This record gives sequence, C-alpha cells and structure tokens, in this order.
Amino acid sequence: MTPNARAPLNLIFDADDTLWDSNIHFLEALDDFIGACARAGISAEAAQIKRAVRDAELELIRVVGYGRKPYVLALHNAAGALITNGGGDLLHSEIDRIGRHLIDRHCELLPDVEPTLNELARRHTLMVLTKGQRDEQIVKLERSGLAHLFSRVETPREKDVDAYRRLVREAALHPESTWMIGNSPRSDINPAVRAGLRAVFIPHTHTWELEHEELIESDRVVELDAFRRLLELF
Repeated sequence: MTPNARAPLNLIFDADDTLWDSNIHFLEALDDFIGACARAGISAEAAQIKRAVRDAELELIRVVGYGRKPYVLALHNAAGALITNGGGDLLHSEIDRIGRHLIDRHCELLPDVEPTLNELARRHTLMVLTKGQRDEQIVKLERSGLAHLFSRVETPREKDVDAYRRLVREAALHPESTWMIGNSPRSDINPAVRAGLRAVFIPHTHTWELEHEELIESDRVVELDAFRRLLELF
C-alpha cells in the first residue's frame, strides 16, 4: 500500500536498532561477562552463564523495565547465582567495568538515518516510541543530534496494543495517517497493526532474540530492506 506522498503523515519511530545500533552492545557485554566469569574461576559453561543472565534479566524487566542500567544489575544478580567457590569480588568488579562501558557507550546512527529523517521531517510529523529507561533513551536521542526532529518522545514499559492506542488517543492521531517504523515484529509491527495503525518493518541483523515473532500478515505492513527507502514510501 502506497500512501499519498504529498499528504502529511504521523511517522512513529522505534529507536534502538532502528535509528541506531543497540543490541550489539548488549551482546558484546555478555561476551565480556562470560570471559570475566572464566577469569574469576567460574566453571560454568557459556550456555549456563547465558541462561543465568537471561533469567536475571527477565526478572528485572518485570520489576523495572528495559535498559542498560537494569542489564548491569542483571549481570550482578546472575553472578550471585553462578559464584560457588570465591571469585565474587573480582567478578563484581569486572561487571562494574562492563557496566560503565555499556552505559556510556555511544550509539552509532544506522546508515542513512540522519539525512532520511531530515527529509521526512520537512513533510511529516515525526515521533519516537521506544522501550527502555526514559533517562537513558533521552540521552541517546540528544547525543544523536536528532532530538529536534521529533515532536514527541514516549517510553512505555511495554510497546503493546494498549501503548499504541494510548499514544493515538493522547496525541490525537488519526490511525489511517499514522505509521510505526521499526525492526521488531513483537514490539513495533504486530501490536501497532492490531491497534489500527500502519507499519514499516526494517529488519536489523542484531535484533534482540526476544523481539522475534512471526510478522502479522496484513496489507497494512510494508517491509523495506534499507532505512533510506522510507523516502520512496513517504
């Protein structure tokens, strides 16, 4: 379905792994943590360590939501479950180092994001709807140099159907002229379509595995292989 290129639209963007790289930073932090476990004398295999981190991460998500700071806390909690015969002080010190790097790390814009958004902002209203700790996401947006292009930034605990309907209601959006753009079928595409919006799916190589889900079959979904191709659609 091709919208009228002349008609002003509401374009809602996911942030992490849609505008800039993010999940690769978590994957690299996890690899660093596995190495730190070995240096601290933890005998667990990599698969066991990953399960411990995942369990701790999911538990914290239920309590405090998504983000880099919660992930660092999840590493500390996982370490507590893995340590059996000493090495705790060394491992927790390593986690602090890993955490500082993860939290302070600059998120590189993905290819063609900046010029594409600058062009789209001339014709349409741009917004951000992204999960994560609000302070972390605002900092990343400000560092990106793109903050001035967005009229609204929302950071719900979950991006489910209710979150999309709430945004439509609070921002007085018309669903037929509103599109969600993102890399996650689970959080960006499927719930947006179920809430009555249209959506653009732009896959990312390092999309978090828990965001994978079968893409909803609908003529309200467009899949693009590159961010710059949004200019062909809008």
